[in-house]
Amino acid sequence: MKIPPKKPHFFKPILPGFKNGLKIPIGFLKYLKGQDHIKRCAVLRSAGKKWRIKLNDKRFEEGWGKFSEENDLKLGDMLVFRHEGNMEFEVFIFDSSHCDREYAEYLQGEGGGGRGARAVEEILKKFEFKEAAIDNPCGQSHVVCIVRSYCLSKCYFRLPGKFARANGLINKKCRLIIRDEKRRSWNLKLYTSCSQVYIGGRWAEFRVANDIKEGDHITFKVVANGEMPIWKFHGKYSGKKDAKQSP
Repeated sequence: MKIPPKKPHFFKPILPGFKNGLKIPIGFLKYLKGQDHIKRCAVLRSAGKKWRIKLNDKRFEEGWGKFSEENDLKLGDMLVFRHEGNMEFEVFIFDSSHCDREYAEYLQGEGGGGRGARAVEEILKKFEFKEAAIDNPCGQSHVVCIVRSYCLSKCYFRLPGKFARANGLINKKCRLIIRDEKRRSWNLKLYTSCSQVYIGGRWAEFRVANDIKEGDHITFKVVANGEMPIWKFHGKYSGKKDAKQSP
């Protein structure tokens, strides 16, 4: 017996006439059984914002035009809708090259996964992240660190406390995606030990591949926070002294 995913997905390409509305695929309606309010409204979430959308015959209509305009949807874009429950959908927007246009987040299949979740993972593995504007008003959007000798002999890197606290990383244990200067994406790990936050996992491999040496100034720039943070990496940064933080 198939186990339905906890957070099922559906995909919709942006086609001519999209500003007038967008219909939920018939095959997806089985995941919405028992939610009588499906005929009335839904909530779409993207990049930390929410839009209330009224439905007409399972079709996003009133409010959809505003969502389209504020997210600058264009022909050829592809949208991934992840159902969070109670008719709320997290919407991931990909441009015509299938690269995440505004922010990036790796989606994982949950509760047995599903075809939609696996398909999104394949897209993200195949395509590189697109340049993303930093929008991190509540945190510290980047940090410059001096590489110490332990970083070369150990399989971890200690993050500055101020940066960790500003971005809600204390006591967080999760995957971390870092895109390096060669446009490669690395799957690392974040964890906390004795109130210190560390990058672990494939850190040693990441360090060697990026030729990181003792005394280098390296920069981590936040692209997206959340359950799985995504950062960009820059090596041998030469900037103002007061911008440097020693882990």
